[in-house]
Amino acid sequence: MRIGNALKLACFGLWANKFRVLSAMMGIVIGLFAVIVLISIAVGVKDTLLKQMGSLGAEQILVMPGRVLDTANGEKDFLSGITSVPSTLTYDDAKAVEAVPHVKTVTPQLETVSKAAYGEQNVQAVLVGSTHQYSRVQHAALAEGRFFTDEEQQSKEKVVVLGSNIHDALLGKTAQPQPGSTGAPAAEERAWWQRALDSFMAGTVVSAQETTLIGQKLTIGEHTYTVIGVLEPNATLGSSTDNNIVMPIETALASTDMKYLNKMIVEADSTDVIDEVDGAVFSAIKQNHKEIDFSVVKQDQMLGAIDNVTTILQVMLLGITAVALLISGTGIMNVMVMSVRERTREIGVRKAIGATTFEIMAQFFFETLLLCLIGGLVGIGLGYGFIELWNHYIDAFTLTLPLWAVKLALGSTMVIGGLFGIYPALKAARMKPSHALRFE
Repeated sequence: MRIGNALKLACFGLWANKFRVLSAMMGIVIGLFAVIVLISIAVGVKDTLLKQMGSLGAEQILVMPGRVLDTANGEKDFLSGITSVPSTLTYDDAKAVEAVPHVKTVTPQLETVSKAAYGEQNVQAVLVGSTHQYSRVQHAALAEGRFFTDEEQQSKEKVVVLGSNIHDALLGKTAQPQPGSTGAPAAEERAWWQRALDSFMAGTVVSAQETTLIGQKLTIGEHTYTVIGVLEPNATLGSSTDNNIVMPIETALASTDMKYLNKMIVEADSTDVIDEVDGAVFSAIKQNHKEIDFSVVKQDQMLGAIDNVTTILQVMLLGITAVALLISGTGIMNVMVMSVRERTREIGVRKAIGATTFEIMAQFFFETLLLCLIGGLVGIGLGYGFIELWNHYIDAFTLTLPLWAVKLALGSTMVIGGLFGIYPALKAARMKPSHALRFE
């Protein structure tokens, strides 16, 4: 019963000092909001990268320029970085890898930045030269049209497949109302940041007169290409195709300045021979190079590196969380100590009419605990609202709020409230009634 009365009095005490309570809990609110958002970003980035790496398939191997350093255990040390050297990987290297036993497919990729023109529109894009396997390897689904075939690749046909942003920018699509419209927003109105991106990419944006570029001609450099397909939007962290223009690799080598590969994805027959293929691919490429300026990396090595990086990031976030909550707790303790001083006469009167030391201590302890708990709940709620808004409007990657993060936030809030509520509670409980009643 004493604890119930103390809790009730603590609620009355907080309500009677609403403005002081609001200012005191702002530190907890901001701290918990930052904790929820930062953990969600860390987990979201980790999940996105793991999904992207996992989508390669356990039987796939990545060949990239530069040398990934090895640890003492012989594992790939991505944390130490990749040696920065220009790419010397060539299409001949890819053909040499195709001859390796148990290699199912090889998907080389050339990349550069170029400008594409259609009518009055001029767009800067990532020009990609690859094989007909590109759409399958990149999980790039078609919104319309088709992808180029192996025959078109071998015959160096001047055909291209556009990313969704490039397609829309070349058409000059905007959310502006058309002449004669009622002014109501369009059913597929684009967000402000998407319109700003289109404006940045396309220069002067005009109203779209066409709905598709399939079958149309566009100019890249000094050559003209036919659009045969458009990719669906897939704006994901680090591997989006939205700003890409994909053409056959044979065409890219013949009609552009691209010469060296940015990467090569090798697919083995099965996971049973992945280690054998890994070594054979390295040996096949090494024969064409005077020095080892490339890396051959298996999927499990990439996943392990990503997991190590995100684990370090989460530990750093936990450290930031602890510091933020300690600072917030210190501020709340100072506010409660001042509250005890201001309410000295109240404490004296309560003790004079029979309130015990335990009841006084419990009241102020619960005030601090409730203040932290309410602030924590508000901070978690604001963080959840931010995550929902991010996931609704931003496509780069999805923020993920794990349940353990919510439990950690609430638990740490209760611990901070308990630790920093003890001193003000003891200070109030030890106050002598005779001194308290004379306090002015």
